[in-house]
This record gives sequence, structure tokens and C-alpha cells, in this order.
Amino acid sequence: MSSSLRFLLYPFSLIYGIGSLLYHKMYDLKIKKSVSFEIPVISVGNLSTGGSGKTPHVEYIIRLLKDHYQTGILSRGYRRKSKGYFLLDEFSTVKDGGDEPVQIKKKFPDVSVAVCEERAIAIPIMLLDNPELQVIVLDDAFQHRQVQPGLSILLTNYAKPFYEDHLLPMGNLREPVSGVARADVIVVTKCPTDLSSENKQKRTKELQHHPNQRVFFSYIKYAAPYSLFNLNKKLVLQRDDAVYLFTAIADHQPLLQHLQGVVGEVLIKTYPDHYYFSASDLKKLQSNFSKLNGTRNFLLTTEKDAARLISFKEYLVNQQLEIFCMPLEVKFFEEEEFDQLIYSFVQSYSNSFTHIDEG
Repeated sequence: MSSSLRFLLYPFSLIYGIGSLLYHKMYDLKIKKSVSFEIPVISVGNLSTGGSGKTPHVEYIIRLLKDHYQTGILSRGYRRKSKGYFLLDEFSTVKDGGDEPVQIKKKFPDVSVAVCEERAIAIPIMLLDNPELQVIVLDDAFQHRQVQPGLSILLTNYAKPFYEDHLLPMGNLREPVSGVARADVIVVTKCPTDLSSENKQKRTKELQHHPNQRVFFSYIKYAAPYSLFNLNKKLVLQRDDAVYLFTAIADHQPLLQHLQGVVGEVLIKTYPDHYYFSASDLKKLQSNFSKLNGTRNFLLTTEKDAARLISFKEYLVNQQLEIFCMPLEVKFFEEEEFDQLIYSFVQSYSNSFTHIDEG
């Protein structure tokens, strides 16, 4: 964004910031009430409008807990068509629950996944739907003050940390940087895999975190792409391959950089975050895809985008347009310490539930 445009937007950011400060101050002063629960509630969120990797970090926590505790996920369900509380099942679509909750449910079918605008209302309903629930993870709930989580995890992108950003609409921050004080844990995400100890120390100092806040660093690890409608068909990408990447996520740069380091040619088409694809979009993609000149050519997207493509299965199959999904996982440089923090927090509620893994 140009400096002149930033100058023009500054008054609007100032007004937005004052409104945000008043909103949060009402909760800080107990004028508005937050609700807490007798089971462990973990919030995963950020200060910015997107691109920090919330869903992969939620999935990391699911993998960590699901074999030991009955785990539930609660999200707003951004850009879904349904209203109110909705509990997802294996047949739920993005119109029912939004792309990220549908992605999580398909990857973890035994985990309870629900969406609702009002988390304080949704949690009791989730517990009625599944009285065995022992842990609830709130996806993208840092600004949602109606629920007081027992553990609040704040994510910030390594390439664009919150202290280098500005309030909406001048920048991408949803609230002033002072809100960081509410976090128990800060995770710097999407770090280079070769991040040095010195760089960690420098970043930690720049965060200006409070002494009681823990700071961790994570990075992305990509796995072999798999066919959208044939999960057992996986690719081993090679240097003479060509890829047409299309995606509607907030931050596609890490994936693009990864592919550029693996294959010889990458073309990319981007759309706004959470974009609903149309048949017209797919026809244009098919036309552009045919222009690739690799020894092998592949049409590639993300798992989040794939959730919005399921409804086009008949069209894609009839057109013999095979799409591959790029799976990713989050890894922590301080994996043992982070895992232990999560386990210790959940176990601190041990009197309120029975551990399901006696091993």
C-alpha cells in the first residue's frame, strides 16, 4: 500500500481503533461479562485478518489431544450460509459450516466440530450434543470476549508480525497491539525451517511480551499432494513437472515458494480468501492449465480450497479434470515444550473429567 493511501486511511483506522479499545475495555472493566467453563477451553487466534495459519495450528492441537481426550472444535464458520448453531457431520458442506470447519471434520471424523456465531451459547449445546467432551478448542476466537478461555494462544506471521502492522483499514490488525496482553502463549508462525537461535532471540525481544507469556516458533511442513477424489493417489513431484496452483487463501506465498523449489514451472491464480468457486472459474482454470509445458502437468490447490470444490465433483469427473490437494502440517521448533504446555493445561482440569487413555 502506498504511503499516500495509508495517509488517507489513517483517520478511519483511528476511529476503528477507538471503537475496538472501547469494546475490549468494557470486558476488562467487567461491564460486559465473559463466561468460563468447567472443562478446558483453548482459544487459537490472532490480531490480523488472516494468513497466520490458525487452522493448521488447531489441527496440531487436535492430533496432540484426540487419542487421549474427547476433543471438540468450535468455530464461527466464516462465510457459511447457515445461521446459528450447527454440528457438522461427514456429509456437511461449506454452505453448512464454512470451509475450515469442513476441512477439519473430513480430516478428523471422530472429533466433534460445530459452528456458531455466539460461542458462549454454543459450548453448552456442544456439551449436550456430546456429554463426553473433555476439551474444546476455539478456532479464531481471540477477539470473541464472551468466552473466557483457560488458555489463549495468539499467532503472528513471521513475515508480517503484528508489531509491523496497522489497524484496519490502513493495515490488517483487528485490534490495537495492546490486546496481545490477553494471550498466554504467542506463536510466531511460518518461520524459515533454518531459523537460528539468534533470530529467535531477536524476534522474541521484538514481541515485547510479558514475563508470564510463553513464546514459541513454528514452521510449515508440506506432504505429498493427493488426488481430491482419490485420497490414496499421491504425487511425488519432480523437477521437470509443471504445476498450475489456484488458491483462495490469505497467504499463498509459503506454498508458492515451496513449489518453486520443487518443480520447474509454477503458474498461479489467486482469489480472495474463502472465495466460492464457480463453474466458470473451473472452465477458465482448465483452459489455463492446458498451457503448461512440463513433462507432467498437475492442477494443484490447498486442502482449505478443496473443501469448496467438493460440490463440483460430477463436473470435474466428467471433464477428467483431476485436482491434487497439498496437505500441510505445523511443526514446532520447541515441540516438546509446547506439547507439554498443552498437556499440563488440560490435565489441570483432571478432576472434571476422566482421561480416556489409561495407557
